[in-house]
Amino acid sequence: MEKVLEHFKIITTIPRCSHCAEQMKAYITAFALAQHFSVQEDEYGNILCQKGNPTICLQAHYDMVCIGDTSKIELVQEKNILKAKNSTLGADNGMGMAIMFACMEEYEDLECLFTSDEEVGLIGASGFKMPLASSCLLNLDSEEEGEICIGCAGGVDVIATLKLDFLPLSNAEKIYEISACDFLGGHSGVDIDKKIPSAIKVLARELSKHDVKLISIKGGERRNSIPKSATALVASSEVIKLFDKSLHVRLVEELTCKEFIASSSVIIQTLNAFAQGVREWETSLGIPSMSINLGVLSEDEGVLRIDCAARAMDDESLDILCGETLCFFKALGFTVKSEGRHGAWTPHIGSFAKKVQEIMQKEYQEVPFQAIHAGLECGVLIANQDKKIEAISIGPTIVYPHSLREECDLDSVGRMAKIVKEIIKG
Repeated sequence: MEKVLEHFKIITTIPRCSHCAEQMKAYITAFALAQHFSVQEDEYGNILCQKGNPTICLQAHYDMVCIGDTSKIELVQEKNILKAKNSTLGADNGMGMAIMFACMEEYEDLECLFTSDEEVGLIGASGFKMPLASSCLLNLDSEEEGEICIGCAGGVDVIATLKLDFLPLSNAEKIYEISACDFLGGHSGVDIDKKIPSAIKVLARELSKHDVKLISIKGGERRNSIPKSATALVASSEVIKLFDKSLHVRLVEELTCKEFIASSSVIIQTLNAFAQGVREWETSLGIPSMSINLGVLSEDEGVLRIDCAARAMDDESLDILCGETLCFFKALGFTVKSEGRHGAWTPHIGSFAKKVQEIMQKEYQEVPFQAIHAGLECGVLIANQDKKIEAISIGPTIVYPHSLREECDLDSVGRMAKIVKEIIKG
């Protein structure tokens, strides 16, 4: 485990935010060449490393969700728990990469695939076309040790925009800043059923209780993260006293605003009416079947933009949810589009999954097969191959990914690294 942790510490020093991971890509290539792997890179930034005569391909994505100060990640270890100070940790999927690096140093017959921009719509995996030598794909992006993931939700992003018109304010109105700060945040897939409040939704609910005119409004950090902050600048002739004590209000006397957004009421009502969270439940798997997250609210050059991430455990439900969301925003006057669609990975228990279960049962009493309400790259990767490839996903325990609270259980890392090596040998 020490070797894996050593690799992870190096990984955390290299910039790898989605769309900005060129240095990480260069490091992976240099490391693989130093271990005498052949290296291929495609137009999407995916890196395929091959050595000897592999029968198994280890796979992880090399980008991370960057929230907080990720320019210099400061690691904090408390007994067996690893965290980061004031930023996401990046164990998703940095710890999977670290396990792969350790295996690349040890084994002669191995294939490793590092994919790009997973956190912003499985972009790299969706474009990957290079042929894999292996017949088995072991994804290391799961976040609960002792389980084998055999399926995942599909996803699609919905973007709604509204051109803003402005009207003059009267001198009698005062300017207030109302903010929702330091909410818990979380992953829009695996945490969406945990009743984590959305800062945007809480702010919108409060705004709907007051006679206010919007001057500006923004919130959220990433499309696939539950918003942890949101702020509105409003004008009002009333003295604003908040109903929700988790919010903050202050009179802004140093700012002079002359205009407000003409469609203030429509925007507030739209945000308040949006049904955030789980839409349907999958009883057989014990996970959400359909969900949607209003992740980012932004304004640029007079255009308001709303970014949502929809998920579903089957493709038909995904299309239904996407269509309903598009109609919702369109009916309220927004211009809408969808992008980044990736299909669901249909659960399947094959011979590879059974073999891995057998190996893992030496470490755990029970090793259940599970599906996850989040995006994994397995489904799109094997769908793009000309031959039949069986895929599963495993990984160490990571809690609160995509948030400042992200933690990784180091004991689970040690156990999972041992299991990965047993799978390679087996």
